[in-house]
Amino acid sequence: MGPPPVPMSPQEFSHARAGQNVQIAVRVQRMKRSTLYAELLQHQTDTVNKATAKPVVLYFADGTPVVMGTAREVVPGAILFVYGVLTKPGHVDIKRAVIDTKYVQVR
Repeated sequence: MGPPPVPMSPQEFSHARAGQNVQIAVRVQRMKRSTLYAELLQHQTDTVNKATAKPVVLYFADGTPVVMGTAREVVPGAILFVYGVLTKPGHVDIKRAVIDTKYVQVR
C-alpha cells in the first residue's frame, strides 16, 4: 500500500461544480436519518487535519460502502474520508466512506 489519498483543500472543494467527484475529509457533528452535518477538514499530514468551521451536508444512504470500519462508527465526532459527488455547493452524496477516527487527529 502506498500513502493514503489526500483530500481536496477547502479552496478546491469550494470551486467544485455540481456533478463533480470530490474527495474530502470531514468531522461529523450531528446526524438526522441519512443526513450527516459535518465540518470540512483541511489536510495537514497523513495523521493531522485542521478544523475549518466550514459546514458540509452529506447524504449517507443505507448500503453505502464503508472502509476501515462499519456504518455504526459513523457517529458525531467521527472523522471520515469521503469519496462522493457534489450535488450542490456544500452538499455531497457519499459513494464510499473511510473511517479515519482512529488514525487522524483534528487540531
